Amino acid sequence: MTTEKKGIVVTLSCYILWGILPVYWNLLSDVNPLLILCARVVFAFIFMMGVLTITGRMQTFCQTITDKKIMQYLVPASFLIAINWGIFIWAVNNGRVLDTSLGYYMNPLIAFSFGVLVFKEKYVKLQLVAVGLALIGVLISFIAFGSFPFVALSLSISFAVYGILKKKAKADPAASIAIESIIITPIALVFPFVFLIESVAAVNIPILLLLIGGGVLTALPLFLFARAINGVPFLIVGFFHYISPTLGLTYGLLTGEAPSPSQIVSFIFIGLGLILFSIALVYRTSKKKRT
Repeated sequence: MTTEKKGIVVTLSCYILWGILPVYWNLLSDVNPLLILCARVVFAFIFMMGVLTITGRMQTFCQTITDKKIMQYLVPASFLIAINWGIFIWAVNNGRVLDTSLGYYMNPLIAFSFGVLVFKEKYVKLQLVAVGLALIGVLISFIAFGSFPFVALSLSISFAVYGILKKKAKADPAASIAIESIIITPIALVFPFVFLIESVAAVNIPILLLLIGGGVLTALPLFLFARAINGVPFLIVGFFHYISPTLGLTYGLLTGEAPSPSQIVSFIFIGLGLILFSIALVYRTSKKKRT
């Protein structure tokens, strides 16, 4: 199997893992979302430290964590991704899977907007139209139905800003994931025993195993994605992104979560925007190949 094919298989696996996370978190629906978040951070850190040890990258980890220029980006990134995880877990365990799906459908458009504004990246007009359609959908939902997609926007914006910080940090992928976890691990260790005593006391062996698995499922896709991304054409990565929110949308509908009128409007406009965005992506890629 070629390097590109291996990258495609691994990247596809990452998006499938991200897509089935709502199913996994629902197994912990009776557990306090804050406790799940804390466990997710701690066990993701333990898993990544194991990966770094096995792969012989502890020196890279030490060099990265002592680099002030890198850490000025990784520190806020760690808190931002923790907020993103917390919102996601809360939404899933409160029957708002469709909102999370909507948020991750919006993510490519939000990321593109930040890319243009922050990194001055080049774009084609069709991409601006795509972002405009998504914005129109949000405005119609708010004006006509009085419903503002706070969960969806919070997820997409927090992940987009997280991506900006990671891009600016230019850190080793595995080391950066471990560092992001270690920064908030002290808080994640102390918080449950101060504010969530009853929830901690209710943890039994099956729940503990699920919490440990949640940490692995947090770190593993990020680690695999970081390893595979350099060998996969960006166009393919862009299309694969739609897998996880589609799986989330399917799961939400199958579990009886009915979309509200505002969600339907948002999905329609954002869907149209993504179609145009994908067409523009194909156009830009084919144009680069010709030149």
